[in-house]
Amino acid sequence: MSELSRALADDLRGPLGLIVSFAQVLEADYATLSEEELRHYLHAISQRGSEMVGVIDDLLAVRDEPSREMTAEITSLDMAIVVDEALERLYYMIGDRDVDIALPETWPVALGHGPWIEEVWVNYLTNGIKYGGQPPRVELGAADQGDGTVRFWVCDNGPGLAPEEQVRLFAPGARREGEFEMGLTLARRIVEKLGGQVGVESEVGQGSLFYFTLPLAG
Repeated sequence: MSELSRALADDLRGPLGLIVSFAQVLEADYATLSEEELRHYLHAISQRGSEMVGVIDDLLAVRDEPSREMTAEITSLDMAIVVDEALERLYYMIGDRDVDIALPETWPVALGHGPWIEEVWVNYLTNGIKYGGQPPRVELGAADQGDGTVRFWVCDNGPGLAPEEQVRLFAPGARREGEFEMGLTLARRIVEKLGGQVGVESEVGQGSLFYFTLPLAG
């Protein structure tokens, strides 16, 4: 079995198992469940299905990107809009896990391709939510670096990362707590294609800050 096939099997097993379990409950007890309980199970099935679609999309992007030319129109980004779109995609995950999201009042203007950067935010936010505290607290921010670039970040309240984990986190096939982190690999490829860099700053017990840079809009 290839590395990509193993990644797909590992990352789909959890949500698929929950979908089967919830469907079995509905099949067995449909007539006795309240309307609220029915909505709960249907929402859970929808959410887990969305997670599976996200896993497959990331896997296909990581598989296909090296063999194709990524091209896009580069424009000045209204990052508030891009982030809002990313948060909307994660609406149910944020609600289910009672995530506290902190956003800056304003954003520096950078150059990039909106749909690609939305994907970066989705993957960074998903990472912060999955590995954050209980409940997760995720802070987004940005700063002009003074060298013609803007640094954007997602900071979480999770357990933090040891130096050896940080080194390999964005590499293809990297794992965190036993799961493949394809989303971070995809984020790195996107940002580097746009002329930026990715990275992480973390200490064990102190949470993690994942960042990416983009050219500052002139």
